[in-house]
Amino acid sequence: MLAFLSTTVIFALLSAANAAPSKLIRVERYDGNIVADSYIVRLKDGVNKSQVLQQNPAFRFGVTHGDWSVINGFAAQLSKDQLDTLRGSDLVESISENGVFTIQATLTQTTAPWGISRLSSTAPVTGTNVTSLNYTYLYSDTYQGEGVDIYIVDTGINLNHASTVDFEGRATFGWTGNGLNQTDDHGMGPTWLALQLARAMVLLRRQASSRSSSLISSGTLADIVDGFDYVVTAAQASGRPSVASCSFGGGVSTPLDDAALSLVKAGITVVVAAGNSNRDSASFSPARIPEVIGVGAIDITDTKADFSNFGPLVDIWAPGVDITSAFAGNTTVSHVYSGTSQATPHVSGLVALYLSEHGATAPAEVVKNLWSVRGKLIHLPSGSINRFAQAPTAV
Repeated sequence: MLAFLSTTVIFALLSAANAAPSKLIRVERYDGNIVADSYIVRLKDGVNKSQVLQQNPAFRFGVTHGDWSVINGFAAQLSKDQLDTLRGSDLVESISENGVFTIQATLTQTTAPWGISRLSSTAPVTGTNVTSLNYTYLYSDTYQGEGVDIYIVDTGINLNHASTVDFEGRATFGWTGNGLNQTDDHGMGPTWLALQLARAMVLLRRQASSRSSSLISSGTLADIVDGFDYVVTAAQASGRPSVASCSFGGGVSTPLDDAALSLVKAGITVVVAAGNSNRDSASFSPARIPEVIGVGAIDITDTKADFSNFGPLVDIWAPGVDITSAFAGNTTVSHVYSGTSQATPHVSGLVALYLSEHGATAPAEVVKNLWSVRGKLIHLPSGSINRFAQAPTAV
């Protein structure tokens, strides 16, 4: 919790800083739904956040999120006068609208584990039946994912689903935001990751651990920063190589970019969905920052998914059309989803394998050296990187 001082000096600190403001800070607008009158305030480096809030209770009482280490700031409900006071403060680095992010996926039908098969093959999957359960895959006795944590910053995990049995207790709840319970409220996302990794078809061979840092089917920017803050704290406490798998997306958000960058600086490899708008991912956070691994989606024919974002910031592509997900609230029912959210956990699993084999590795080196094949994909827009994620067992 934030440690507030006992002295109360209303507006003292900000008023002093605002004695002769040169101009009001521009509020970064969010391209999408927002939380009304809610803003993320980033303070300048070296400014004491607790002191600012203590000495300005008018702001403190509106704070909704603020116990952060990944960025020096807070989220708060602010009146126009309060907002303008902050905009004129020399202590403030930036102010952004608190937008709403969503899981990058759409529901279609039943089961389709072709994506796992494709990762273990150097050639496209034979056939077009995405609901078939008869595709082949290869295990590895060398690449097992042992000693690596995957943090799923997403909607939660359905730990009761039959598909998670092969985790053998390594799938656990971590942090849950926005006052929700520890379940998957959307029915996909990390539950798909649980299905993908627990079956151990290609990726983790039952050795990596999965922890849920849960949001909701749509969460605010401030909720996501909360989740990132948990990931940094937990990863530093464990000392294990770690991956943050982020199957969400939205418009440009500087505080979210900064929070994701803090994970990278802490040595955590961040894997993010490129987005489902069929646009350049340079317009989406946090996929637009070069330090994360941006993941685009392909279909069973190795063709770019018609919805997938693209561009030079999409580092790698993976199966993301008609992908099986365990469904929320049921121990056996599965559905099929499409989206860069489904492509993302394929790559997160490969990253865990890579870290298991190579030990703690700087995220920049992981991005550069992750197993992949180039030049195989169809209909990528000009300027996009033709690089497909591939397991080390691929033949």
